[in-house]
Amino acid sequence: MSITPVRRARWLAACVLLAAAPLAAQPASTPRLELRAGDRIVLVGNTLADRQQYFNNFETLLLALYPQLDLSMRNMGRSADTITLQPRPLNFGETPTHLAQYEADVVLLFFGANESFEGEAGLPQFEKDLEDYLRGHLARKYNGVEAPRLALVSPIAHEKLERLVHVDVAGRNRELARYTDAMRRVAAKVGVPFADVFTPMLKAMGEARAPLTINGMHLNEEGDKVFAVALLTALGLAPEQLPASSKGYTDLRALINEKNRLFFLRYRPLNAEYVVGRRVDPFGSVSFPPEMKRLDELIAQQEKRIWKQARSIKPATPPRPTGSAVSPDQQGAQP
Repeated sequence: MSITPVRRARWLAACVLLAAAPLAAQPASTPRLELRAGDRIVLVGNTLADRQQYFNNFETLLLALYPQLDLSMRNMGRSADTITLQPRPLNFGETPTHLAQYEADVVLLFFGANESFEGEAGLPQFEKDLEDYLRGHLARKYNGVEAPRLALVSPIAHEKLERLVHVDVAGRNRELARYTDAMRRVAAKVGVPFADVFTPMLKAMGEARAPLTINGMHLNEEGDKVFAVALLTALGLAPEQLPASSKGYTDLRALINEKNRLFFLRYRPLNAEYVVGRRVDPFGSVSFPPEMKRLDELIAQQEKRIWKQARSIKPATPPRPTGSAVSPDQQGAQP
């Protein structure tokens, strides 16, 4: 696959790890996710990835922290996806096809929650499937230059809600902990960064004054704020100072919300009634070249606005988010 001159120039000009603020400490044996200028980051996996497009706190915080990198993010998460089962409409194309189309440099992989329902008996197969899955991605060059930089993200904990009296929350969290540990082992074996968000979210859920999920499993807006900081910290990307609440930060999030709405139409046209003002036949072809090209143009225009807005935000130490389990020097913003 050919690579554009702009992309090639960015690769040659910016091969330095995150600059400026000091980063969260990581165990020496844990690889840290490297970000470079112009990186295209793609989220892949289950509902934890999918629902981030509703609130976009992680993406907003990341771009506000590192505006000099001009990062692009795409959300390809799908509810109920597992490593081995990712059903899609006819002619939709498999995940590697889309990752190559977006020239992905960095892929964040969200799995483990759905697989955990197989219990302890399912762990050996899960570990084998996960290793094969990671090595399959590493054998490709989605950006046309080198293998993608991967990061594996654990499931979050299951929150105890009073109204869900028939849910064995302790049992669910035992299984989620087992699968988190399995993911840690496989990530270490393959040599990719691993983000344990189970542990900090379990603590945050126990300390929160109000629920962080809508049903014990899926984050609400407040939970997404806490999760964004937990994920940044687990990836080693959270410096000591983070953007505080401000109109600039809120405006950045609004721009990202609109960009992700456009990408939702671009990537999942069957879920939308319209594509750039034109009605979609849900039983027809899933390929709409003229409309898709126009959406790509609109997304590119929106990203230029996003990068400009991100550079206008000044870092500051914000107040502690409700329910956060992150240490005081790693607190996140509350947009």
